[in-house]
Amino acid sequence: MNKNPKKTKNIFKKLAISGIVTFIVLILAEITLSMLQIFPDDYYTGTPNSGFTWKINSNEITGIHQDSEVLYDELGARSISNYKDASHKIVAFGGSTTACFALTQSKTWPALLEKKLGDSYWVGNFGRPGNSSNHHVLQFEHILKKPELNDVKTVIIMQGVNDFVGYLISADRYVNSPYENLKQIAFQHIPDDYLPFYKQFTLHKLAKRAKKNILFYFNHKDHLTKTVMDIKALKKQSKIIEELPDLIAGLNHYEANINALIKQAKQQKIKLIFVMQATMWKPDLEQKYEDLIVTSGFPNNEAFYSTEALYTGMEIFNDRLKTVCDQNNISYIDLKLPKTTASFYDDFHFNESGAELTSNQISQFLKTKLKQ
Repeated sequence: MNKNPKKTKNIFKKLAISGIVTFIVLILAEITLSMLQIFPDDYYTGTPNSGFTWKINSNEITGIHQDSEVLYDELGARSISNYKDASHKIVAFGGSTTACFALTQSKTWPALLEKKLGDSYWVGNFGRPGNSSNHHVLQFEHILKKPELNDVKTVIIMQGVNDFVGYLISADRYVNSPYENLKQIAFQHIPDDYLPFYKQFTLHKLAKRAKKNILFYFNHKDHLTKTVMDIKALKKQSKIIEELPDLIAGLNHYEANINALIKQAKQQKIKLIFVMQATMWKPDLEQKYEDLIVTSGFPNNEAFYSTEALYTGMEIFNDRLKTVCDQNNISYIDLKLPKTTASFYDDFHFNESGAELTSNQISQFLKTKLKQ
């Protein structure tokens, strides 16, 4: 039995007042932060005017000799110059092999491409790790609507490996992912009118960003070393599968996405150029390079496809891209790179020399095409 009801009443009164004050402060904070427009309310593949540094262990990652500085401009593109100063704008879409997070800003193939084309060119790198043609269709639709990019006449898309591997990992997710789910992967930011009302609050977004930044700080340093080393160790103990599943459904979906991109390009009178996915995969790969292969093709790395099987599947997806391009008179670049550490530090990610070789081949192709 409470012997001091007055004291208890005072405690509840203080709690109620504290709650009301806190609520008012949160409302005022939300109003103030909303007015500051901290979070972009548009389609961006990267957070505008932001960046981070990716720590690189050069002893573990072959062919990369410095930490990677990743910076985004006001369009959310990873670029090395101001688009406002360029008379020719080129947009590049792709997955991690376009984003090139392991390479510092000036050493990515889009940056090297810009340098080779000359001062009048700007190459906006809108690559996002993990993205496939599913996402490029959406990026083409929304990124090119930006007023700053309404004079873009050339779009380069490097794709294929995330379509192929994505289909292996989950055929249903690759073929049937809901539109809203695809948008959230294709973009770092999208208009938030689809969100529940409480998730539209700036305070909620700040809390979410803080959590993400904390996780990134503790996890990203080990991504290219510890995570990869764990996968390599797991692969040595896992079953190696030589036979690929039926790829027909995945190939048909891939073709539909390619046609959708071609249709958008033609409607907007944009010169579309695809870049075939280059990889280290090949039959009878030397053991020192085989040891660098970490792609599984199975959920949770429960098993691994052989390198020869991965090579075969990638060739099939690349051939489908070539066929559709030939049928529609669309340009493509079939990269010819050494299937060694002269090009890659793992299955298909470029090291410094690989990015240089890639930019050389694309620039030589473009210098001819852009004159036509």
